[in-house]
Amino acid sequence: MGYWDASVPTGAMDPLLNQDVYTDLLTFTFGGPKPYNQNQPLFIDAEDPSRSFTGTQFHRLVRTLIAGLKAHGVQKGDCVLMNLGNSILYPALFFSIIGAGGVYMGSNPRSQTQEFDHIVSLAEPKLIFTTRDALPMVLEVGATRGIHPQQICVVDERAVDNCAQLFLSYEMGYPAAQEVLAMSNTESDFINFPRLLCYGESDWMIFTDPVQAQTTPAAMFSTSGTGGLPKAAILSHHAIVSHHRAIQYDVPFPVSRLMSLPMFHMFGALWTHLFPVRYGHPVFVLQRFEMKQFLATIHRYQISETYLVPAIVQSINQSTLPIADYLTSLRYVGVAGAPIDAQTMLQFQSLLHSDAYAAQLWGMTEVGVAFQCRYGQRNNHGSIGTLAPSYEARLVDHEGKVVQNDDRAGELYVRGPGLLQSYKGRTDAKDQDGWFRTGDVVYRKHGYHFIVGRTKELIKVRGWQVAPAEVETVLLQHPGITDAAVTGVNLRGGEVPRAFVVRSRDPSVNRLTAAEVYKFARERLASYKALDGGVIFVEEIPRTASGKIQRFKLSQMNHYREMVASLLSRFEGEGTPARALPTSADVPVGMAPEGRVTV
Repeated sequence: MGYWDASVPTGAMDPLLNQDVYTDLLTFTFGGPKPYNQNQPLFIDAEDPSRSFTGTQFHRLVRTLIAGLKAHGVQKGDCVLMNLGNSILYPALFFSIIGAGGVYMGSNPRSQTQEFDHIVSLAEPKLIFTTRDALPMVLEVGATRGIHPQQICVVDERAVDNCAQLFLSYEMGYPAAQEVLAMSNTESDFINFPRLLCYGESDWMIFTDPVQAQTTPAAMFSTSGTGGLPKAAILSHHAIVSHHRAIQYDVPFPVSRLMSLPMFHMFGALWTHLFPVRYGHPVFVLQRFEMKQFLATIHRYQISETYLVPAIVQSINQSTLPIADYLTSLRYVGVAGAPIDAQTMLQFQSLLHSDAYAAQLWGMTEVGVAFQCRYGQRNNHGSIGTLAPSYEARLVDHEGKVVQNDDRAGELYVRGPGLLQSYKGRTDAKDQDGWFRTGDVVYRKHGYHFIVGRTKELIKVRGWQVAPAEVETVLLQHPGITDAAVTGVNLRGGEVPRAFVVRSRDPSVNRLTAAEVYKFARERLASYKALDGGVIFVEEIPRTASGKIQRFKLSQMNHYREMVASLLSRFEGEGTPARALPTSADVPVGMAPEGRVTV
């Protein structure tokens, strides 16, 4: 182990990297294959393009933050948790954590207290970055987890301006520390971001040993499992390098990207962090997706490449705006995060330039992108694409046999250097031969792969993963609920959570309503975990002898309920008096018509 000499010019390490990719992540990222203009903006605030980082500035900022993190006690193997939304500063913090020898982990800045507490329990962070709005919650959770306020750093809207003052001080030829200290509030219990800019610069950790590259953790990404709360997937330096090498290829157009997907999510991180630094591809950053702003940004900056989840594609297809007029510059749009049908993709493709590609990808937090339809490749819009370089895949049928023939479906297993090391605190991520069981049912045809469905219980809401067990745990905290189960249901073209709830029979507890259940869960969970599929009251939750929920019976309940709803709608259309409609007593157990709440 050593430290990278930052005086080595960009691209100088490339001959080595072409031969050996077993290096630390920052050396790989900053050692691009070709020199480019280091004074061009790389990370640009799409709302205010005057706020940007050039290659030279970004390099200096990462080194400065590494020094600041070390000064605040971050050592090899320490986790640093970033509870932040999208900004041009996010990638610099990502690389500085890893460069200091630490382990990055991200969380949704809109998380509710209970969700954030679970993430903190996974991360066991040495330091937490957060927004000023989320600070009270972070301090509250930190207090219960033994985290001192001096381990919490606030990154507010002035942080990018603090960095600009740092760059200006270097340009004027005098030390920045005193200037930055003057900006910081040294009387705060927590850390203000400018304090991290006061300690000069530091080299990052470097290694070129295969064992170190494959065993040194660089990041943990939160992911949902089928049988419990979110887990922390540990990714090594080599895994993240392998993710990048699998998705990188040359294209015949100048690349500029727009990122509106969350950077704390693997899908957003894949195209945000490495590409600008390694190749000089500028990325324009939006805090979140908003239709008009997204379209205007593409048109204003002539964006050539972006990445979307199916829910956004569907909303664009349904828009009454003159969409095609705004998208003429796009040449490639990658779509992933949840299943999407060929017709929807074709409709979206029709809005793009004749030289553009709208194509699916397939990946997981634990795996990276293992399937991809690339620009210029024969594109089947219903397919997730062909297998990416360095990955292996096999399909396994319900009898545990490997599927050999095309057109036969099986559960997808994946193996390759991009796979996670493990889940933190667990040993069940991969089988003894290194295969990861994805839970997706897939068939292949002429080398292309197609998603059929999922074997796991995971609910995918607009590209987000929702673990039923997490929502169930929250519901069971309500004094008026004695049992609960959650499953996914397709409504309005997308999957959303639906809750089956057993009311308490305690006469001292007020009779619970569906609206109260919805509100109770909504106040404790992120918006995409809301019970938008409805709340259905049942007499009991179907379980096995060992206590496991029989979710297939919940699906049967859903099917029966939709039949009843269709009949009720038909009766209402024929003018049937309300008193003649079935009451809850007329409906089999689990099908009380009080059920659904739509918000």
